[in-house]
Amino acid sequence: MNFMPKKYRTALLLLFVLVFSSGCAVVAGGVIGGGAAAYFKGVLKTKEPASFDKVWFAVVEVVEQQELEVTKKESGVGKALIEAKLREQDKIVYVTVKYHKPEITDLSIRVGIWGNEEESRRMLKLIHEKLY
Repeated sequence: MNFMPKKYRTALLLLFVLVFSSGCAVVAGGVIGGGAAAYFKGVLKTKEPASFDKVWFAVVEVVEQQELEVTKKESGVGKALIEAKLREQDKIVYVTVKYHKPEITDLSIRVGIWGNEEESRRMLKLIHEKLY
């Protein structure tokens, strides 16, 4: 009943998986790289090799030093969020910090509704300067 040899079925299955999950694989590969950042759908995501508290304090310090107007600030167990307005623009910066493991913290940065990769990476660079 099999119309294809086994090696062709395996190759077809691998091709199918690659085609339909390529976006997820690229994002996962970029994010898991120990501090490497992946920009996807307007959000810059990274896993920082630092504690939750250390990352959160670095984010708050950067926001204060950049003199951003904070519109929302929430901090809870394992998750924190800060929203702040950029000075020269009407764009809001959204920074989310989530606990992942004791020395691994998820960090997400979005600038504006649709995202701004250049500004997001600038914010990440400033946060990294505080962290490392």
